[in-house]
Amino acid sequence: MEIIKHGNSGVVEDWRADVTCEQFDQYDREGCGAVLSINAEDLVLRYFKGTHFRHDYTAIQCPECDKHTRVRGVPRSVLKLVRTEEAIAAATFDGFQD
Repeated sequence: MEIIKHGNSGVVEDWRADVTCEQFDQYDREGCGAVLSINAEDLVLRYFKGTHFRHDYTAIQCPECDKHTRVRGVPRSVLKLVRTEEAIAAATFDGFQD
């Protein structure tokens, strides 16, 4: 089946965002400050261990310093593309536990 015109389901075609390589919480290390223009293909899944279950989140890896930076505000339709079974299985641990 091919979608000819998207409805109001929130599908975002050609999603792009600008992200700064930076520290996102007190447990994260400082970033290099590079500003990156990203799309859905640049996103990777990472996780931290909670008290009861694993918490996944989207991130990018900076090409200048190799630091992973959390990406917030990713539309649900893009998350559906990113959170595949393969991506969940390949998600990397960020070293943090509750």
